[in-house]
Amino acid sequence: EVLPTGLPPLCFKQGDGSRYRAMQGIAPDRPMALFVGRVAHEKNIDFLIEMLVRLREMVPNVLLIIAGEGPAEAHIRALVTARGLDAHVHYQGYMDRHTTLLDCYRAADAFVFASRTETQGLVLLEAMAQGTPVVSTAVMGTADVLAGVKGAVVVPEDIEAFSEGVASVLRDPAKRMLLSECAREDAQRWTSRSMAERLSRLYENVIEADVSRSVVTS
Repeated sequence: EVLPTGLPPLCFKQGDGSRYRAMQGIAPDRPMALFVGRVAHEKNIDFLIEMLVRLREMVPNVLLIIAGEGPAEAHIRALVTARGLDAHVHYQGYMDRHTTLLDCYRAADAFVFASRTETQGLVLLEAMAQGTPVVSTAVMGTADVLAGVKGAVVVPEDIEAFSEGVASVLRDPAKRMLLSECAREDAQRWTSRSMAERLSRLYENVIEADVSRSVVTS
């Protein structure tokens, strides 16, 4: 039996996206995609940068926020510059999970993710808890998180398919609103309370099975 890490109630406290955009000098109507996570090579951020080259052709003023710190930061900055994307990428660094991170999630029009190594992918759930539509590949743990969800667009690790998926969210307010509503509902299945109830049922089943075995053997 696999019991994922549940989301604490804090993750469902609605952030203030307008406040985040104002503090960072981002126009309220600028299309904004967001990545949150450790800035490491295994997170496959290189792919997101290459995807952004194509996405910019479809959404010319798109902005990608990279929120996090890590050993690949210098490499990512160099790649962004080499691709001529400096005006389209903002490096946020570390944020307080209780305040500014929630605001950042809420400010984004789409959360983008292409990691190949996640055991669960909690950032996807955190984004959905804030009503931020997700565009992501589904590999390892992210496949478990995204199975059957309605608040995400699941795409292959292909630049054309991924950029089309993100563009479809950024350019269509009605679709974005529907995905946002569904994302919040999807996240409710992963609350810490839901996981605790599953654990309780698991214990009950184990006890019942043990009692049944004892009765049979006696």
